[in-house]
Amino acid sequence: MTDFLLGGPMGSAGTLRWGGSIEGVILAALLGVIAVGLAAYSGRHDRTLKGRALELVGWTMAVLVLIISLAEPVWVEASGREEPGRFVVLVDGSRSMGVREMTGSRGRQAQAILEDMPTGADVYTFGDDLQVGAPDDWTLGGSDLGAALATVADRYLGQPVQGIAVISDGLDRGGLRAEAMDPDVTDFQAPPLPGPVTFYQIGQPQALQDLAVDEVISGGFAFLRTPFILEASVRGEPGERTTVTLQREGRHVAEEPLLLDEEGKGRVRFEVTPTRVGRSAWEVSVPVHVGDAVPGNNSYPVVIRVVRDRTRVLQVSGSPSYDQKFLRLFLKEDPSVDLVSFFILRTHEDFGAGWNSSELSLIAFPYERLFSEDLSTFDLVILQNFNYKPYFNRDADGLLTNLANYARNGGALVMVGGDRAFDLGEYAGTPIAKVMPVKLGVTGPKVDGRPFSPVLTESGKAHPLARLASTPQTSAEIWERLPQMDGLNLTRGIKSDAAMLLGHPTLRVDGGPMPVAAVREVGEGRTMALMVDASWRWSFSEAAQGHGNQAYLRFWKQALRWLVADPDDRRMVVSPSKENVLLGEEVQLRIRVRDAGYAPVEGQSISGTVVGPGGTAESFEVATDASGEAVSRFVPQARGAHRVLIQAGTEAKDQAESVFSVSARDPELAEIVPDGPFLMRLAEAYGDLGAYRAHGDSAAPLLDPDATRQVHESRQTALAASPLLAILFALLASGSWWIRRREGAR
Repeated sequence: MTDFLLGGPMGSAGTLRWGGSIEGVILAALLGVIAVGLAAYSGRHDRTLKGRALELVGWTMAVLVLIISLAEPVWVEASGREEPGRFVVLVDGSRSMGVREMTGSRGRQAQAILEDMPTGADVYTFGDDLQVGAPDDWTLGGSDLGAALATVADRYLGQPVQGIAVISDGLDRGGLRAEAMDPDVTDFQAPPLPGPVTFYQIGQPQALQDLAVDEVISGGFAFLRTPFILEASVRGEPGERTTVTLQREGRHVAEEPLLLDEEGKGRVRFEVTPTRVGRSAWEVSVPVHVGDAVPGNNSYPVVIRVVRDRTRVLQVSGSPSYDQKFLRLFLKEDPSVDLVSFFILRTHEDFGAGWNSSELSLIAFPYERLFSEDLSTFDLVILQNFNYKPYFNRDADGLLTNLANYARNGGALVMVGGDRAFDLGEYAGTPIAKVMPVKLGVTGPKVDGRPFSPVLTESGKAHPLARLASTPQTSAEIWERLPQMDGLNLTRGIKSDAAMLLGHPTLRVDGGPMPVAAVREVGEGRTMALMVDASWRWSFSEAAQGHGNQAYLRFWKQALRWLVADPDDRRMVVSPSKENVLLGEEVQLRIRVRDAGYAPVEGQSISGTVVGPGGTAESFEVATDASGEAVSRFVPQARGAHRVLIQAGTEAKDQAESVFSVSARDPELAEIVPDGPFLMRLAEAYGDLGAYRAHGDSAAPLLDPDATRQVHESRQTALAASPLLAILFALLASGSWWIRRREGAR
């Protein structure tokens, strides 16, 4: 009854505290005094002194009770109790914990162990860092157990910890596992902890069913027209038979049967011969069976860049000359060039002159085979002062058409001037004229024999072919001091989609300088016209002036490099930020656009398409900035090869493409066999303060009974709201009112 009246139990060891503000209490007291005074002296004056005194005392006591209530009295009792220290649980939240096994997912196994942990445990999820609470799913991309243990040690420094439990499959991606399992480390020290630790292993190797392609060795690049090897490592059940398939950008290439050894491992080799330069996406895969633990590792994509080991060049010269000799020597001495050269040729007139073959020193020119069967084996064809008519006595138009198509389909074609080249070689109106960067069909004189010094054009200053030094200014200075040419072949000017690199200082045609050197991208290939036959003079003149023959060598080296360039050196280029991408990972598609003279093109509208597996396509539109570049972002949603196609027009030179491969392979799942020995090694490192629980062992964790903590408590009883004060106030106020009314006062 007493506890009810006072608002709660009150011990004798407590103290009384006041919670109300002093200002409020004083104000209430003043108002109470005024109210009591008014009550005592109001009403009729014939009341007895005793009645007035009793009423005054009653009202005074009631006001006092009210003031005490407003002062908010609180009875405070302090106490303490002893409790066990904290218990900490670390749960591995990485994606390897989501692997399926025959007995269920590892995550479900971890949750079952977590439910048996002591009540009130502090639970954390660890991946690359430590997070408060149990994992909602198993999606973290890393598993750094060493960092998690170090964080726990810092967080509970100086606090009593009765025990720590670690629930993991042991696949630590940090440095702790590598150090603990290194046979060369003899003094391994486990991270210090504030209490005993128990390691619970999740997962068992024998419960895994996982056929996977672990690795594909390719070297990252291959040489054009040279076989290369793709070697794949496959893992699965011991003695399992499977089929390994090779695809190139979604198209079936080859497959090989494979029998895994007693360790469940095997290797298979594919030999492939690339036929074009650039990047291509390949994929080695094995079948996905029902119940496969990690279907994403059943395929292994790899992007391979095909480059030229040696540039195969065909040089055909109509007659011997210094220019032919110097160019042939340059090509022969370049170890990256495989040269086939023909000059001092036998014409079909020699065959009809009645001479026997034994009487002729000149070999027969195999023109039909070269310009039909063998043409595709060359990267570059040089027609140097060569007139075709004396040699092409059969199907000349067909052979020239082959050469033109060769250029359009990705080959490189160069015509060098002389008395048998261009209009003097009667190329006007032929298929060759259609792919040249200059217009043929000059009426009147076809050459100008006056010496001159070529002038570097604005396009020449920007184009990589004409760059003879590291800076444009130095390059222009070198061109200015080069010797004069003996004359040049005349043309009707340059074509609209070509770039003039060198022009004549005085001769004009079609509103501009007479072309001396010009280049053009035609279809997928490139062509070049050099209207002089004395570039060899650049070598002698430079050497005489003490500058060596670098101008001649650089010009032809860069001409060779540009003419047979791979797709990354074209005017329009698209480059994915990554060649091998994870599913859902953003890819930046960087686009670069240059004009015919290789100057940046600003404000160019680009239409692009990303074509994924099965022909799915996603389009995008961008425009280039002042540097001629643009960026589009793409997030792949399907696994497999993705080809990026961009275009700014309808012609081949206004288009570009590249490829990247999207994989569902997760680096966190590259290894999924649980590492119980690592967890056991850690437990041993802690000695008596460490314990290891194998898969299926849910025994209680190690606990330190001496790790206790003192918990301080205080109990407060608010007297202001107690029934006793309310009853007293009601009795005193009603009693005073009753006395007042009894004596007739109102």
